[in-house]
Amino acid sequence: MRIWLCIPCFVLVACGPKPGTRYLEDLQNTLLQVDSAAARYALAPHNEAAPALGRVDSAMAVVEARMQGFIVNLEQGKPFSLLDERRRMLKRQPGRHRRISQEIDRTRRQIGNLVEAIVDGAKVDALGAPIDTAYFRKATEDELRISSHLLEEMDIALDFLERGLRDIDEVIQKADSASIALTSPPEPPL
Repeated sequence: MRIWLCIPCFVLVACGPKPGTRYLEDLQNTLLQVDSAAARYALAPHNEAAPALGRVDSAMAVVEARMQGFIVNLEQGKPFSLLDERRRMLKRQPGRHRRISQEIDRTRRQIGNLVEAIVDGAKVDALGAPIDTAYFRKATEDELRISSHLLEEMDIALDFLERGLRDIDEVIQKADSASIALTSPPEPPL
């Protein structure tokens, strides 16, 4: 009689939920968020950053050469500050874009591998480490934290890109005009 009781218990234990199943929904939702943000990120005009930075750097060099030795007050310096702000917004954009693109690929791959390991009921990871519920909990926490940071970084990069490109021709023209006006000799009174 005891043997018959042990068999159903064994069957129930063997058919129980796979380790990590409780993390599937969070991982899948995070992957959707990353995919959605990545699609929005991919549509941004990243290829405009380098040429715009070149134009800003060139305009800044002309303005700085023209303004050599001149002192301006805060109000007079606003056009130059705006030009410098554009330069700072665009300066790190190519490297930032490259790093974020790599991180998007890495995050998609890691979350996909984690989901696949849960669904397949994997027992060891690629390095041979045993996989259990604690492993999935830690890996999920890590990937959710990394994904959250990635989503934030994409938002910041898009904001910097948008702000760096905004009205760039007007900003360059105002800085150039202001430097000409400030360095030109005053016109003699009539």
